[in-house]
Amino acid sequence: MTEKDNAIVGRDFKMLILNLGLSRIGTSAFNLVIIWVILYETKSAFLAGLGDGIISLPLFFSFLVGAIVDSTRHKKFLAYAGSFLRAVFLTTVLIGFYFNNLSLILISIYSSGFIVGFTSDILNSIRASWTKQFLDEESYKKGSSLQNSVSAMAEGVGFMASGGFLILGFAKSFVAIIVVFLIALVPLFLMKPAEIEEKKGAIQSVKEGFAFIRKTAALMEVIVIGLITNLVFGMSSIVFIALIQVKLNLPSFYVSVVFSLLILGIIIGSGIAPRFKGKLGKMSSFPFLFLGVSVLSVSFTGNIFLVMVPDFIIGLLIGLINVFMSTAFLKIIPTEMMARVNGAFNTFALGATFSSGMIGGTIIQLTSISTTFLILGGAVIAVTPLWLVFKELYSITI
Repeated sequence: MTEKDNAIVGRDFKMLILNLGLSRIGTSAFNLVIIWVILYETKSAFLAGLGDGIISLPLFFSFLVGAIVDSTRHKKFLAYAGSFLRAVFLTTVLIGFYFNNLSLILISIYSSGFIVGFTSDILNSIRASWTKQFLDEESYKKGSSLQNSVSAMAEGVGFMASGGFLILGFAKSFVAIIVVFLIALVPLFLMKPAEIEEKKGAIQSVKEGFAFIRKTAALMEVIVIGLITNLVFGMSSIVFIALIQVKLNLPSFYVSVVFSLLILGIIIGSGIAPRFKGKLGKMSSFPFLFLGVSVLSVSFTGNIFLVMVPDFIIGLLIGLINVFMSTAFLKIIPTEMMARVNGAFNTFALGATFSSGMIGGTIIQLTSISTTFLILGGAVIAVTPLWLVFKELYSITI
Protein backbone atom coordinates (compact mmCIF):
# COMPACT_ATOMS: atom_id res chain seq x y z
CA MET A 1 0.00 0.00 0.00
CA THR A 2 1.38 3.42 -0.93
CA GLU A 3 2.04 6.25 1.49
CA LYS A 4 -0.88 8.17 -0.04
CA ASP A 5 -3.21 5.24 0.45
CA ASN A 6 -2.10 4.97 4.07
CA ALA A 7 -2.92 8.66 4.52
CA ILE A 8 -6.48 7.97 3.45
CA VAL A 9 -7.12 4.66 5.21
CA GLY A 10 -4.91 5.17 8.26
CA ARG A 11 -6.36 4.06 11.58
CA ASP A 12 -6.87 7.55 13.00
CA PHE A 13 -8.54 8.76 9.82
CA LYS A 14 -10.80 5.69 9.85
CA MET A 15 -11.85 6.48 13.42
CA LEU A 16 -12.41 10.12 12.48
CA ILE A 17 -14.66 9.05 9.61
CA LEU A 18 -16.50 6.55 11.82
CA ASN A 19 -17.14 9.18 14.49
CA LEU A 20 -18.29 11.62 11.81
CA GLY A 21 -20.68 9.03 10.39
CA LEU A 22 -22.23 8.02 13.71
CA SER A 23 -22.55 11.62 14.84
CA ARG A 24 -24.16 12.63 11.55
CA ILE A 25 -26.70 9.79 11.83
CA GLY A 26 -27.80 11.18 15.18
CA THR A 27 -27.91 14.84 14.17
CA SER A 28 -29.73 14.25 10.87
CA ALA A 29 -32.34 12.04 12.54
CA PHE A 30 -32.73 14.62 15.33
CA ASN A 31 -33.16 17.44 12.81
CA LEU A 32 -36.02 15.80 10.91
CA VAL A 33 -37.69 14.35 14.02
CA ILE A 34 -37.97 17.73 15.77
CA ILE A 35 -39.36 19.44 12.64
CA TRP A 36 -41.97 16.71 12.20
CA VAL A 37 -42.93 16.69 15.89
CA ILE A 38 -43.24 20.49 16.16
CA LEU A 39 -45.20 20.80 12.91
CA TYR A 40 -47.50 17.93 13.96
CA GLU A 41 -48.10 19.28 17.47
CA THR A 42 -48.45 23.00 16.67
CA LYS A 43 -49.51 23.09 12.98
CA SER A 44 -47.14 26.08 12.66
CA ALA A 45 -44.53 26.10 9.89
CA PHE A 46 -42.86 29.07 11.60
CA LEU A 47 -42.36 27.21 14.90
CA ALA A 48 -41.15 24.13 13.02
CA GLY A 49 -38.72 26.33 11.09
CA LEU A 50 -37.51 27.81 14.37
CA GLY A 51 -36.80 24.29 15.62
CA ASP A 52 -34.77 23.65 12.48
CA GLY A 53 -32.92 26.95 12.80
CA ILE A 54 -32.15 26.72 16.52
CA ILE A 55 -29.62 23.97 15.77
CA SER A 56 -27.63 26.46 13.70
CA LEU A 57 -27.83 29.33 16.21
CA PRO A 58 -24.53 28.40 17.96
CA LEU A 59 -22.74 28.72 14.62
CA PHE A 60 -22.77 32.50 15.11
CA PHE A 61 -20.10 31.89 17.78
CA SER A 62 -18.23 29.37 15.66
CA PHE A 63 -15.21 31.59 14.96
CA LEU A 64 -14.50 31.88 18.69
CA VAL A 65 -14.99 28.12 19.07
CA GLY A 66 -12.52 27.51 16.24
CA ALA A 67 -9.98 29.85 17.84
CA ILE A 68 -10.26 28.01 21.17
CA VAL A 69 -9.90 24.65 19.43
CA ASP A 70 -6.80 25.82 17.55
CA SER A 71 -5.21 27.18 20.72
CA THR A 72 -5.77 24.16 22.98
CA ARG A 73 -3.98 20.86 23.22
CA HIS A 74 -7.05 19.25 24.79
CA LYS A 75 -8.99 18.69 21.57
CA LYS A 76 -9.70 15.05 22.37
CA PHE A 77 -11.14 15.95 25.78
CA LEU A 78 -13.37 18.58 24.17
CA ALA A 79 -14.57 15.97 21.69
CA TYR A 80 -15.45 13.59 24.55
CA ALA A 81 -17.26 16.31 26.50
CA GLY A 82 -19.24 17.56 23.50
CA SER A 83 -20.36 14.09 22.45
CA PHE A 84 -21.43 13.15 25.97
CA LEU A 85 -23.17 16.47 26.68
CA ARG A 86 -25.49 16.21 23.67
CA ALA A 87 -26.59 12.72 24.72
CA VAL A 88 -27.23 13.75 28.33
CA PHE A 89 -29.02 17.00 27.49
CA LEU A 90 -31.33 15.31 25.00
CA THR A 91 -32.92 13.40 27.88
CA THR A 92 -34.70 16.63 28.88
CA VAL A 93 -37.02 16.17 25.90
CA LEU A 94 -38.33 12.97 27.47
CA ILE A 95 -39.50 14.93 30.50
CA GLY A 96 -41.89 16.97 28.35
CA PHE A 97 -43.39 13.83 26.86
CA TYR A 98 -43.65 12.23 30.31
CA PHE A 99 -45.82 15.13 31.55
CA ASN A 100 -47.56 15.45 28.15
CA ASN A 101 -47.13 19.22 28.26
CA LEU A 102 -46.78 20.96 24.88
CA SER A 103 -45.00 24.03 26.27
CA LEU A 104 -42.48 21.87 28.09
CA ILE A 105 -41.99 19.74 24.97
CA LEU A 106 -41.26 22.80 22.84
CA ILE A 107 -38.89 24.37 25.40
CA SER A 108 -36.96 21.12 25.81
CA ILE A 109 -36.74 20.56 22.04
CA TYR A 110 -35.49 24.08 21.37
CA SER A 111 -32.94 23.97 24.20
CA SER A 112 -31.76 20.51 23.16
CA GLY A 113 -31.48 21.71 19.58
CA PHE A 114 -29.20 24.52 20.73
CA ILE A 115 -26.97 22.07 22.62
CA VAL A 116 -26.82 19.67 19.68
CA GLY A 117 -25.83 22.57 17.43
CA PHE A 118 -23.23 23.88 19.86
CA THR A 119 -21.57 20.50 20.38
CA SER A 120 -21.66 19.83 16.64
CA ASP A 121 -19.81 23.11 16.14
CA ILE A 122 -17.09 22.02 18.56
CA LEU A 123 -16.76 18.59 16.96
CA ASN A 124 -16.69 20.00 13.43
CA SER A 125 -13.84 22.36 14.34
CA ILE A 126 -11.89 19.52 15.92
CA ARG A 127 -12.47 17.26 12.91
CA ALA A 128 -11.32 20.03 10.56
CA SER A 129 -8.05 20.30 12.46
CA TRP A 130 -7.54 16.53 12.61
CA THR A 131 -8.40 16.05 8.93
CA LYS A 132 -5.59 18.39 7.90
CA GLN A 133 -3.28 16.49 10.28
CA PHE A 134 -4.20 13.02 8.99
CA LEU A 135 -4.02 13.73 5.23
CA ASP A 136 -1.12 14.73 3.00
CA GLU A 137 -1.60 17.25 0.18
CA GLU A 138 -1.91 14.61 -2.54
CA SER A 139 -4.78 13.01 -0.62
CA TYR A 140 -6.90 16.12 -0.09
CA LYS A 141 -9.38 15.49 -2.91
CA LYS A 142 -9.76 11.76 -2.22
CA GLY A 143 -9.94 12.37 1.51
CA SER A 144 -12.57 15.09 0.99
CA SER A 145 -14.51 12.75 -1.29
CA LEU A 146 -14.44 9.99 1.33
CA GLN A 147 -15.49 12.34 4.11
CA ASN A 148 -18.34 13.82 2.10
CA SER A 149 -19.50 10.38 0.94
CA VAL A 150 -19.52 8.92 4.44
CA SER A 151 -21.17 12.05 5.82
CA ALA A 152 -23.85 11.86 3.14
CA MET A 153 -24.42 8.13 3.70
CA ALA A 154 -24.72 8.74 7.43
CA GLU A 155 -27.24 11.53 6.82
CA GLY A 156 -29.18 9.14 4.60
CA VAL A 157 -29.22 6.53 7.35
CA GLY A 158 -30.32 9.19 9.82
CA PHE A 159 -33.09 10.38 7.53
CA MET A 160 -34.32 6.82 6.95
CA ALA A 161 -34.09 6.10 10.66
CA SER A 162 -36.09 9.23 11.52
CA GLY A 163 -39.14 7.89 9.70
CA GLY A 164 -38.83 4.56 11.51
CA PHE A 165 -38.28 6.24 14.86
CA LEU A 166 -41.39 8.37 14.44
CA ILE A 167 -43.48 5.29 13.70
CA LEU A 168 -42.40 3.92 17.09
CA GLY A 169 -43.58 7.09 18.81
CA PHE A 170 -42.24 10.55 19.52
CA ALA A 171 -40.62 9.79 22.90
CA LYS A 172 -38.98 6.57 21.66
CA SER A 173 -37.56 8.51 18.72
CA PHE A 174 -35.51 10.65 21.08
CA VAL A 175 -34.38 7.63 23.10
CA ALA A 176 -33.03 6.04 19.92
CA ILE A 177 -31.16 9.24 19.00
CA ILE A 178 -29.58 9.38 22.46
CA VAL A 179 -28.26 5.83 21.97
CA VAL A 180 -26.71 6.81 18.62
CA PHE A 181 -24.91 9.78 20.19
CA LEU A 182 -23.48 7.56 22.93
CA ILE A 183 -22.22 4.99 20.42
CA ALA A 184 -20.46 7.82 18.54
CA LEU A 185 -18.15 8.19 21.56
CA VAL A 186 -16.45 4.84 20.88
CA PRO A 187 -14.28 5.88 17.87
CA LEU A 188 -13.02 8.89 19.83
CA PHE A 189 -11.53 6.60 22.47
CA LEU A 190 -9.68 4.67 19.75
CA MET A 191 -8.06 7.73 18.14
CA LYS A 192 -4.54 8.94 18.92
CA PRO A 193 -4.12 12.35 17.27
CA ALA A 194 -1.05 14.46 17.95
CA GLU A 195 -2.04 17.02 20.57
CA ILE A 196 0.10 20.07 19.79
CA GLU A 197 0.35 22.61 22.57
CA GLU A 198 -0.14 26.20 21.44
CA LYS A 199 1.67 28.97 23.31
CA LYS A 200 -0.80 31.69 22.31
CA GLY A 201 -4.16 32.30 23.98
CA ALA A 202 -7.60 32.28 22.40
CA ILE A 203 -7.68 36.11 21.93
CA GLN A 204 -4.39 36.10 20.06
CA SER A 205 -5.63 33.10 18.08
CA VAL A 206 -8.76 35.05 17.07
CA LYS A 207 -6.70 38.05 15.94
CA GLU A 208 -4.42 35.88 13.81
CA GLY A 209 -7.41 34.15 12.30
CA PHE A 210 -9.06 37.44 11.29
CA ALA A 211 -5.79 38.70 9.83
CA PHE A 212 -5.38 35.52 7.76
CA ILE A 213 -8.94 35.70 6.42
CA ARG A 214 -8.66 39.42 5.55
CA LYS A 215 -5.57 38.86 3.43
CA THR A 216 -6.94 35.73 1.72
CA ALA A 217 -9.38 36.99 -0.92
CA ALA A 218 -10.53 33.50 -1.90
CA LEU A 219 -11.75 32.84 1.65
CA MET A 220 -13.72 36.07 1.73
CA GLU A 221 -15.37 35.10 -1.56
CA VAL A 222 -16.19 31.61 -0.25
CA ILE A 223 -17.83 33.15 2.82
CA VAL A 224 -20.00 35.46 0.69
CA ILE A 225 -21.25 32.61 -1.52
CA GLY A 226 -21.69 30.38 1.53
CA LEU A 227 -23.69 33.05 3.37
CA ILE A 228 -26.19 33.36 0.52
CA THR A 229 -26.48 29.69 -0.40
CA ASN A 230 -26.77 28.46 3.20
CA LEU A 231 -29.50 31.01 3.81
CA VAL A 232 -31.35 29.42 0.88
CA PHE A 233 -30.63 25.74 1.51
CA GLY A 234 -31.16 26.11 5.23
CA MET A 235 -34.85 26.18 4.34
CA SER A 236 -34.78 22.78 2.63
CA SER A 237 -35.73 20.70 5.67
CA ILE A 238 -38.81 22.72 6.57
CA VAL A 239 -40.05 23.13 2.98
CA PHE A 240 -39.68 19.44 2.09
CA ILE A 241 -41.32 18.29 5.32
CA ALA A 242 -44.14 20.82 4.86
CA LEU A 243 -44.54 19.55 1.28
CA ILE A 244 -44.93 15.97 2.51
CA GLN A 245 -46.96 16.53 5.68
CA VAL A 246 -49.13 19.53 4.72
CA LYS A 247 -49.47 19.74 0.92
CA LEU A 248 -49.32 16.03 -0.01
CA ASN A 249 -50.73 14.77 3.33
CA LEU A 250 -48.40 11.77 3.43
CA PRO A 251 -47.06 9.81 6.44
CA SER A 252 -43.56 10.27 7.90
CA PHE A 253 -42.27 7.31 5.86
CA TYR A 254 -42.05 9.59 2.83
CA VAL A 255 -39.78 11.97 4.73
CA SER A 256 -37.28 9.12 4.92
CA VAL A 257 -37.74 8.33 1.23
CA VAL A 258 -37.32 11.89 -0.06
CA PHE A 259 -34.33 12.76 2.12
CA SER A 260 -32.68 9.37 1.57
CA LEU A 261 -32.93 9.86 -2.19
CA LEU A 262 -31.42 13.31 -1.78
CA ILE A 263 -28.55 11.77 0.19
CA LEU A 264 -28.08 9.03 -2.41
CA GLY A 265 -27.51 11.77 -4.95
CA ILE A 266 -24.98 13.45 -2.64
CA ILE A 267 -23.13 10.14 -2.16
CA ILE A 268 -22.88 9.55 -5.90
CA GLY A 269 -21.89 13.17 -6.54
CA SER A 270 -19.21 13.01 -3.85
CA GLY A 271 -17.94 9.72 -5.25
CA ILE A 272 -17.48 10.94 -8.82
CA ALA A 273 -16.20 14.42 -7.91
CA PRO A 274 -12.47 13.40 -7.78
CA ARG A 275 -12.66 12.57 -11.51
CA PHE A 276 -13.10 16.25 -12.36
CA LYS A 277 -10.12 18.60 -12.56
CA GLY A 278 -9.82 22.27 -13.39
CA LYS A 279 -10.61 25.76 -12.14
CA LEU A 280 -12.97 25.84 -9.18
CA GLY A 281 -15.18 28.60 -10.58
CA LYS A 282 -15.67 26.92 -13.92
CA MET A 283 -16.34 23.52 -12.33
CA SER A 284 -18.85 24.91 -9.82
CA SER A 285 -20.84 27.47 -11.83
CA PHE A 286 -22.63 25.01 -14.12
CA PRO A 287 -23.67 22.60 -11.32
CA PHE A 288 -24.88 25.62 -9.36
CA LEU A 289 -27.06 26.80 -12.23
CA PHE A 290 -28.61 23.34 -12.72
CA LEU A 291 -29.07 23.11 -8.95
CA GLY A 292 -31.25 26.21 -8.98
CA VAL A 293 -33.28 24.94 -11.92
CA SER A 294 -33.86 21.59 -10.15
CA VAL A 295 -35.09 23.27 -6.96
CA LEU A 296 -37.37 25.55 -8.96
CA SER A 297 -38.90 22.59 -10.81
CA VAL A 298 -40.26 21.04 -7.58
CA SER A 299 -42.87 23.81 -7.43
CA PHE A 300 -44.56 22.53 -10.60
CA THR A 301 -45.51 19.07 -9.36
CA GLY A 302 -47.88 17.76 -6.71
CA ASN A 303 -46.91 14.11 -7.07
CA ILE A 304 -44.40 12.64 -4.61
CA PHE A 305 -42.91 10.32 -7.23
CA LEU A 306 -42.29 13.18 -9.65
CA VAL A 307 -40.66 15.15 -6.83
CA MET A 308 -38.09 12.36 -6.48
CA VAL A 309 -36.44 13.15 -9.84
CA PRO A 310 -35.28 16.72 -9.07
CA ASP A 311 -34.75 15.60 -5.48
CA PHE A 312 -32.06 13.13 -6.61
CA ILE A 313 -30.50 15.62 -9.04
CA ILE A 314 -30.26 18.25 -6.29
CA GLY A 315 -28.35 15.77 -4.13
CA LEU A 316 -26.02 14.81 -6.98
CA LEU A 317 -25.08 18.42 -7.66
CA ILE A 318 -24.62 19.24 -3.98
CA GLY A 319 -22.26 16.26 -3.66
CA LEU A 320 -20.08 17.55 -6.50
CA ILE A 321 -19.94 21.11 -5.18
CA ASN A 322 -19.20 20.01 -1.59
CA VAL A 323 -16.11 18.04 -2.64
CA PHE A 324 -14.88 20.88 -4.86
CA MET A 325 -15.20 23.36 -1.98
CA SER A 326 -13.67 21.03 0.63
CA THR A 327 -10.66 20.41 -1.60
CA ALA A 328 -10.16 24.15 -2.12
CA PHE A 329 -10.34 24.71 1.65
CA LEU A 330 -7.66 22.12 2.33
CA LYS A 331 -5.38 23.58 -0.35
CA ILE A 332 -5.42 27.19 0.80
CA ILE A 333 -5.63 26.86 4.59
CA PRO A 334 -2.61 25.84 6.72
CA THR A 335 -3.03 23.19 9.44
CA GLU A 336 -2.75 25.63 12.34
CA MET A 337 -5.57 27.76 10.91
CA MET A 338 -8.06 25.01 10.02
CA ALA A 339 -10.32 25.23 13.07
CA ARG A 340 -10.40 29.04 13.04
CA VAL A 341 -11.19 29.31 9.34
CA ASN A 342 -13.76 26.53 9.63
CA GLY A 343 -15.26 28.49 12.52
CA ALA A 344 -15.30 31.71 10.48
CA PHE A 345 -17.09 29.97 7.64
CA ASN A 346 -19.64 28.56 10.08
CA THR A 347 -20.13 31.94 11.74
CA PHE A 348 -20.68 33.98 8.58
CA ALA A 349 -22.10 31.34 6.25
CA LEU A 350 -23.62 28.33 8.02
CA GLY A 351 -24.87 30.61 10.79
CA ALA A 352 -27.33 32.01 8.27
CA THR A 353 -29.26 28.76 8.51
CA PHE A 354 -30.55 29.84 11.94
CA SER A 355 -32.73 32.51 10.36
CA SER A 356 -33.39 30.52 7.19
CA GLY A 357 -35.61 27.97 8.94
CA MET A 358 -37.83 30.73 10.33
CA ILE A 359 -37.77 32.61 7.02
CA GLY A 360 -38.76 29.43 5.17
CA GLY A 361 -41.61 28.78 7.59
CA THR A 362 -42.78 32.38 7.30
CA ILE A 363 -42.72 32.29 3.49
CA ILE A 364 -44.76 29.08 3.52
CA GLN A 365 -47.40 30.63 5.81
CA LEU A 366 -47.56 33.90 3.86
CA THR A 367 -47.57 32.37 0.37
CA SER A 368 -47.53 28.64 -0.36
CA ILE A 369 -45.18 25.69 -0.45
CA SER A 370 -44.96 25.81 -4.26
CA THR A 371 -44.11 29.51 -4.21
CA THR A 372 -41.40 28.85 -1.65
CA PHE A 373 -39.67 26.38 -3.98
CA LEU A 374 -39.86 28.99 -6.77
CA ILE A 375 -38.17 31.55 -4.52
CA LEU A 376 -35.43 29.13 -3.42
CA GLY A 377 -34.63 28.01 -6.96
CA GLY A 378 -34.58 31.57 -8.25
CA ALA A 379 -32.22 32.64 -5.48
CA VAL A 380 -29.70 29.89 -6.33
CA ILE A 381 -29.79 30.84 -10.01
CA ALA A 382 -29.25 34.49 -9.07
CA VAL A 383 -26.12 33.60 -7.05
CA THR A 384 -24.51 31.56 -9.85
CA PRO A 385 -22.71 34.50 -11.58
CA LEU A 386 -20.68 35.09 -8.40
CA TRP A 387 -18.58 32.04 -9.28
CA LEU A 388 -17.41 33.91 -12.38
CA VAL A 389 -17.13 37.37 -10.77
CA PHE A 390 -14.96 36.22 -7.84
CA LYS A 391 -11.64 35.86 -9.64
CA GLU A 392 -9.55 34.48 -6.74
CA LEU A 393 -12.08 31.74 -6.06
CA TYR A 394 -12.54 31.04 -9.75
CA SER A 395 -8.81 30.53 -10.33
CA ILE A 396 -8.17 27.88 -7.65
CA THR A 397 -7.12 24.67 -9.38
CA ILE A 398 -8.42 21.46 -7.83
